[in-house]
Amino acid sequence: MRRPLFAFLPAVLLAACAAGPLPPANPSRVTLLSDTLAVHFFDGSVCRADIRQAPSGRFADCPQAMDYAVVVHHPALAANTPLAPLFEPYATITLDRPADGRHWVWQTPQPGEGTHRSTPTSAIHYF
Repeated sequence: MRRPLFAFLPAVLLAACAAGPLPPANPSRVTLLSDTLAVHFFDGSVCRADIRQAPSGRFADCPQAMDYAVVVHHPALAANTPLAPLFEPYATITLDRPADGRHWVWQTPQPGEGTHRSTPTSAIHYF
């Protein structure tokens, strides 16, 4: 009677160790260069959108189901120069994840950090 119990023990232990589905990855930073919004997630994925064609919408071909909205308040200081692709415009970027109602807001460039593209942005608000 003990043998059948021990025969099932490894299967029961393996089933208990099986991982469930992973939660969706949260955005870690955003960049807004040359009319392209790029959202970098903590799992390493990156979602991009052309804000010239659609300043708001849902990311296409993105592993994270996320809505975005970009409001450009003022062009970058180097706009209309050959250096323009290196600088972010002054904008507010809003991300919404409909699956759980989470909401993130960024401003570019980050206050006090300059406008060079190597400057990472972090969320100023998230709900």
